[in-house]
Amino acid sequence: MMRKCVLLLAGLVLLIAASCGDGSCYDNSNSLPLVRFYASGGGQVTVSGVSLRGIDAPADSMLVKNQALSETYLPLRATRESTQWIIEVAAVGGSGSLSDTLTVDYKSIPYFASAECGAMYSFELKSVDITHHMIDSVVVMQPVVKNEAHETMRIYFKKQ
Repeated sequence: MMRKCVLLLAGLVLLIAASCGDGSCYDNSNSLPLVRFYASGGGQVTVSGVSLRGIDAPADSMLVKNQALSETYLPLRATRESTQWIIEVAAVGGSGSLSDTLTVDYKSIPYFASAECGAMYSFELKSVDITHHMIDSVVVMQPVVKNEAHETMRIYFKKQ
């Protein structure tokens, strides 16, 4: 009898807890910078054979492996003030590849989104640095990264 009462009470508590929120948090809890690829001196391009991986990232840091991309999201770590990625592009014909290291320094800004969503982070970009093997430059379009799909950076590839 006691066990039935405990189970009934636990079920009632779960039912009440489930009915309190309206389940309207559809936001991703991460603010991710949207990066688009451009030709140096030209418009947006799709780059073939792109691989992206994080430096010093936990576990498997491969974000993209050998794909054609015109844009991508690059995750930032809220527990750090800097994140680095290696952007590698396979050479046409499969004879090797070129790679550059992208470093982004930023400030993590925690904020309370809502009761349903809880706490989230936005990021204020401080500086961006890139090696220049295949990438000409990086331009920051939106220095504050929020949980919105806005173009944050443009990466300009050198003409091949």
